[in-house]
Amino acid sequence: MFSFFETHHESLNFFLLFSSLLAFLYAIGEFFSYHKNRKQVLLGIIFLGTAYQLLNFYLISSGKMKWFYLLFRTDLPVVACLGVLLDEYFLTVLEGKFRSFRRLSYRIVPLVVLFVSILIWNFWNKTYYLESENSGLNPFLNRPLVLVLPTILIYIWCMLRIFRRISKQIRWSTFRTNYTLKIGILIVGFCLALSLNGLKTLVTGGQTAHLLSGIAIGIFLCFLYVLRQSFPDFFLEVRKIVEDEKKAKISQISKLDHTELRNKLQDLFEKEKIYREEKLSLRELSERMDLSSHQLSEFLNTEIKQSFYQYTNFYRVNEAKEKIEKEPDRSLLAIAYDVGFGSKSTFNEAFKKETGTTPREYREKNLKKHPVRSSRS
Repeated sequence: MFSFFETHHESLNFFLLFSSLLAFLYAIGEFFSYHKNRKQVLLGIIFLGTAYQLLNFYLISSGKMKWFYLLFRTDLPVVACLGVLLDEYFLTVLEGKFRSFRRLSYRIVPLVVLFVSILIWNFWNKTYYLESENSGLNPFLNRPLVLVLPTILIYIWCMLRIFRRISKQIRWSTFRTNYTLKIGILIVGFCLALSLNGLKTLVTGGQTAHLLSGIAIGIFLCFLYVLRQSFPDFFLEVRKIVEDEKKAKISQISKLDHTELRNKLQDLFEKEKIYREEKLSLRELSERMDLSSHQLSEFLNTEIKQSFYQYTNFYRVNEAKEKIEKEPDRSLLAIAYDVGFGSKSTFNEAFKKETGTTPREYREKNLKKHPVRSSRS
């Protein structure tokens, strides 16, 4: 196994550098997106941090860190920062909440200060790094626990917060039945596994460990590219599922039997023909269905995709059409009253909205197809 890595060390390092550039291109794509928003800016920064992390892995794995000694250990605050940004990103996606940049800066600024402090430390220890290199030692594998441990704790804490949010926002029944969501969760889980392996690399060090961690992240980025190209709507679908889950959380009808409600509504309209009652209201209908007005309104809008008036007028107009065809001599106003309309103007407006023609025009067209003696309007 190790002989394979030794033989193909240069090729694998090239893939590592390529992965860093790929992550950088992802970041550029998010920053310059046509529909750029806060979520995409956060995602762009996350990809940028990933690109920087892969670059550090490449420099250590290839032994080129001695030429960029200022960057040594700067990946530690970047990893902690990535955890904070991922936490913020999932907060935005799952809960639709936006922390102010000022509040977010309270978590980011200390890590930026640490990043700058490490740069200054490396600058002042330039002589030590050069002397160690001349002595045949590799000083760029030493990572003090005082820096590594806080990095790991911050990152793991952020990951736990993310999984907690996912478990709160998405029901287990949705996990089991939705194929798209299963793939999404697998991606998140794989990201976590990669992250934990990367944290292990930060602790243990070693050129091979950095190479393996970087390659795993690079392969994941390539998979992400293929997924985006093959299924461009995948992530939009995941976001839609999340939005539907949010609505279900606050829904007043989520625990009701929707099939039973639909059947009861159809019985009232098709068998009892409740729509013929001129003064029928949302409140009166909801009482007959043992629901509140809000519950009935939500059911009609989400399940039937119509408002109360649209649903009622649909049945009224359909019966009016039948009566116009079967009773050509009856007045249109009488028919309007029969099916539940309170005036000729509301009848004409609803009829035209449903059929595209006025009741008079509908009757005239019908008479041309089926001539009778005369018609009154």
